[in-house]
Amino acid sequence: MGAGSAIHPARPQPGAHQGGSPAPRRPIRWWQPLMSGLLALLLLLPAGCNRLSSTRGGEAATPPLSPQGPSGRLQEVAPPIAVQQLQSALGEHNPQVTILAPQDGVNLPNGPVSLRLRVRDWPLVDAGALGLGPHVVVQVDDQAPVRLSRSTATASPASLQIDLPALTPGSHRITAYAARPWGEAVKSPGAWDQIRVHRVAANPLAIPQAGSPQLIPVSPGDLAGRQPVLLDWLLLDAPLQGLRDNDGSWRLRVTVNGDSFLVDQNAPLWLKGWQTGSNSVLLELVDGRGEPLNPPFNTVVSEVVLDAAGPGPIWQRGRLSDDELAQLLGNAPPPPAEPQPKAEPEAELEAAPKPEPEPEPQPEPEPATEPQAEEPQAAEPELEASPDVEPAPEPIGAETPSTATEPSPDPSPEGQLAPMPLVPVSSERIAPSTSLEGSARNQVNADGSLLKPKPQGPLSGLRQKLGA
Repeated sequence: MGAGSAIHPARPQPGAHQGGSPAPRRPIRWWQPLMSGLLALLLLLPAGCNRLSSTRGGEAATPPLSPQGPSGRLQEVAPPIAVQQLQSALGEHNPQVTILAPQDGVNLPNGPVSLRLRVRDWPLVDAGALGLGPHVVVQVDDQAPVRLSRSTATASPASLQIDLPALTPGSHRITAYAARPWGEAVKSPGAWDQIRVHRVAANPLAIPQAGSPQLIPVSPGDLAGRQPVLLDWLLLDAPLQGLRDNDGSWRLRVTVNGDSFLVDQNAPLWLKGWQTGSNSVLLELVDGRGEPLNPPFNTVVSEVVLDAAGPGPIWQRGRLSDDELAQLLGNAPPPPAEPQPKAEPEAELEAAPKPEPEPEPQPEPEPATEPQAEEPQAAEPELEASPDVEPAPEPIGAETPSTATEPSPDPSPEGQLAPMPLVPVSSERIAPSTSLEGSARNQVNADGSLLKPKPQGPLSGLRQKLGA
C-alpha cells in the first residue's frame, strides 16, 4: 500500500501543520563553528604579537659594552702628590669662561683672528721657572692648544685678548676652557665656551651639527716630561649616562701604542707604561654597541713624546713647598724692589768725585825725617847768633829749591814752626835741602870757620878753582 489511501489516510507527523500550508524550516547553524574559530584567532593574535614584541625588545635591551681598564703595559695610577696639592687648593674656584669676540656664526675676513675672552673666578698665573699655573686654553678644531696667562696675552680687568693665526677657508670651531697647571680641563658648567666661525664661506660638513656630541682632545703632551702621563679630553653635548640601568649612550675607546680599553666616565686618567720617545694615542667616541658615534669628528689621533732624561715639570718632582705652591697659585707676594733703589745711589756715588786727597796723605811716616829736622832747627839759631861765624856766601849759579824760601805754615807736632829749608809735607817728602848735617860742632872747621857747602851746578868746579 502506499503511504496513504482514502480508507486509511496517513497520520500527520508530530509538529506538522495541520492546515493546508507546509511547515517552516529550521535556521541553518553551520556558521557558528566558523565564527567561534575566527573569534579564537582574534584572541590569540595579540598574544602572538606581544610575544614577538617582547622578543624584539629583549634584543634591544642587550646590555651595552662594559667598561674595561687599561691593558697590556698600561697601568692607571694615582695623580702625583704635587697635583693633589694643587687640586685641593683650586677646588674653591668655579671658573667661568666666555668668548666675547668674534661672534658665533660670523664670517671672518682674511688675516689674524682677534679673540677676546672674559675669565672669572680663575687665576691666570705664569710662575716663570716653575711653569704655568692655572691658565686658559684656546683650541681651533683639533689643532695644538694655545695656553694663555696674563703674561702671554693682552690683559685688562674685563677681558683677555690674543691674536690667532688666520683661518683656512671653510668652517671652524674655536673652543676656550679653563685648565689646571698640569693641563687638565675643568669640566664644570660654564668652564668652557665654543663658537663656530667661517672663512670665505660656510662648510656645514666640516663641523659637527649643533647639539651633536663632540670630542675635544685635551693634549697635555706639551706639558708631559716623565711618567705618569695625564690623558684627558673634553666631551661636549654628549647625552647623560647613568640615568637608567644599563644606560650606555656612549663609550670612549682609548688606544695607546696598540693597547685598547673602554671608559664610560668623563674623567681624566693618569697612566704608566709609556715608552720613551714617541707614543701614539687614539681616542674614539662610540655608542653602547661599539659603533662610531657622530663620525668623523669624534676620532682623534695625537702624539705624546717622553724624555726620561729631562727634568720634567715641577708638579712631577714631588711635594711642593709652601713658597712653590703660592707661586703656582698666584698667591706669592711680589719680589722686593730693594735691590733696584740701592743700585742707583751706588752708581751716583761712583760717578761723583771721591774726596781722596784727605785720607791719602801719609803723615805717619814723618817721624823718620823729623829727627833730622830737629837738629838743624837747634843749630841754625846758634849760627845766626854767633858774631864770629859768617854764613858762607852762596855760590854763583847754585840751584836752590824754590821751596827753601817759603816757610811752612803748618806747625810741627810739638808746636814748633817747621824750618824754612824743609820741603812741605807731601807724599814725596825728602831730606832737608840744606847741606848742613849733624850737630853744630860738626858744621864748623877746627879753626871755628863755617864749613862751606859743596858747590853744585855745572860751573861748580870752575868756581872752586877760581876761589869764588
